[in-house]
This record gives sequence, C-alpha cells and structure tokens, in this order.
Amino acid sequence: MPVNPPPDVKLPVVVWGNGACLANGLRFQDFLTEIASHGYIAIASGAPNGTGNTTSRWMTDSIDWVGKHAGKGRYATVDAKRIVAAGQSCGGLETYDQKNDPRIRGLGIFNSGLRNNTMAWQTSQSPCFTFWAGERDYKNLPAGTPSWKGNQPVGHAGTYRQLYGGTFGVAAVKWLDWLLKGDATAADFFKGDGAVAAGWVVESKNLDKVPVAAAP
Repeated sequence: MPVNPPPDVKLPVVVWGNGACLANGLRFQDFLTEIASHGYIAIASGAPNGTGNTTSRWMTDSIDWVGKHAGKGRYATVDAKRIVAAGQSCGGLETYDQKNDPRIRGLGIFNSGLRNNTMAWQTSQSPCFTFWAGERDYKNLPAGTPSWKGNQPVGHAGTYRQLYGGTFGVAAVKWLDWLLKGDATAADFFKGDGAVAAGWVVESKNLDKVPVAAAP
C-alpha cells in the first residue's frame, strides 16, 4: 500500500493467490504493482521471496486481517467493505474457495479452472469474472449469478510480466474499477465492445445484476 496515502481516500482491497500456490508474495509483483498504482491495496499470499506452498486458508486469513485492521491507525484508509478475491492458476483454485464469503464483492479467476469438482460452482453467489478460464466452470455457474468469461490467445502464463501487466493488467484494472469504484467507463469495457476490441473472446450473462460498490 502507499507509504503516505491521502487521508481522504479509501482504498479497496485485492486478495491474491499466486500461480502454483507458491508462498512468494512477489511472484506477480509487476501485475499487482500495476493494480496498486490505480488506487488499490494488493495482498498476495506469502512473504516476499517466500518458499513453500499456500492453501486457500491464506486468502481467508488475508480477508480476516483486512476486517481487523481496516480504518485503524496506519490502515485508516483501507476499506474493508470493498474486497475482491482473485488468483492465477492454482491461486485461482484457492479463489474458488472464497466464493460464498459475504465479505467479498467478486471473484477474479485468471488462467485457472476446476478439474474434477466442476459442480462446486453451482452454489456461487459472487459475481465471477474469468480471464482465460474453464468452459465448464462458466457453464456451471448458477443461472442468476453475474459472470463474464474472456479468453486471449496467449497461453497459461498470460501477460503478467509484460509492461503494466499487458492485456491482463488492463482488463484486471477495469474489472476492479467497475466492481469496487462504480466506474461507468470501466463497466462499458465488459458490457460493450471494449474487451472484444482488445482481443478478448467473450461470453457474459447477468452483467446488469453486478452489485457495484461506489467509491466513498
């Protein structure tokens, strides 16, 4: 988070699970730094250059931490009412486990998909945005759940290490700006033809039901 954030600004939070479930908080440093530069706090699982592996509980612990510290002292600008869970590959599987946590406003699944337990999505109530993810997962979402699926011909590694996170970085920021800040221009990227123009192959449903959090 910023060293000296403006006192009149409330910062939404992205809780992030790393690819391969690696406990290295810098694994997606470039991508998450780009997100943070747009006015977000990014909490990645694991210490900087940490070793070992994570579980989905680490993401839940991060959400717990936000709830405990937001609005207090050094973290006075942290907004516990605007949190999303997101992750790449194995981190995306960890993100699935947050699907019914009432404290989050949405899920971001990046280059990931359920393998065997494809029915797990049928209880999900959180708006789900999948960036290069499983076809069956999207189809198994409840009929009324707001959801968006976009694929890019870039492979499993995405564009996370490109300048500003590449096309995935652009889409991720627009997703967050819509869900957590109520940005109408960002919403048009998904509801209009912006994503298609950027090279995404798109399917979506119920986007008019996305519960948007306006910036305080």
